[in-house]
Amino acid sequence: MSKIIFLKDKSVIYDVQFTQIGENQVRLIFENEKPSEDILLSGFNLVNEYNGFIQTKREDYKYIYRIYENDKSIIELCNDDIKYTVESDSFSDIEPYNPTPDELELIFQQNKVNKIALSKTMLAEYLKNHPLRSSVHGGVEGIYSVTNEKQTLMMSQYMTYQIEKTVNTNAKITWNETGKSCEEWTEEEFLQLILEIKEYVYPLVSYQQRIEEKIYECSTQEELDKTIIDYS
Repeated sequence: MSKIIFLKDKSVIYDVQFTQIGENQVRLIFENEKPSEDILLSGFNLVNEYNGFIQTKREDYKYIYRIYENDKSIIELCNDDIKYTVESDSFSDIEPYNPTPDELELIFQQNKVNKIALSKTMLAEYLKNHPLRSSVHGGVEGIYSVTNEKQTLMMSQYMTYQIEKTVNTNAKITWNETGKSCEEWTEEEFLQLILEIKEYVYPLVSYQQRIEEKIYECSTQEELDKTIIDYS
């Protein structure tokens, strides 16, 4: 059993029996309902059943090769837009395609790149969903976003404030609690929040970097699959 995703709807993974029946033709036997034709003819990738990483690309298989009227679960696709004829049936029982060692190595290296990207995406999602609680502003507890975008904006705000102070003695610095409007802050409060965010975020960033190093060190797909990413 193989698992595939179609390029037009990457949110759904389909269980299929996959066979490369010719140089330009594949046979898919769906375990459940087939996708609509516009999705079916958008190209697809075979993915790892454990982590969803791409193993083999078939993104140019966007044409119907053969339809079985007596079995709607079977569809054959091709990448050259040449439809089935009786004369072309000599390869219908060819054994499933097995990637070469070089292809497997390329797939493995791409899976490592994909998993590193996943670790960064998961970190961004964790920071987005786990803001910082702080009482730095006026002694009242507030909730503050710690996403990378928010940290960048915060530093830009502070640098702008420093420049403005050189020409305007009445310069003010403002910031906002999540879901609220900006308010005037003291410089001391602002700097303290920067330090609290750094203390909160730094261990998570360090964890992501260690995960990335561990992924680079993996020498087999099994080791890669066992590398757990858990920011909680």
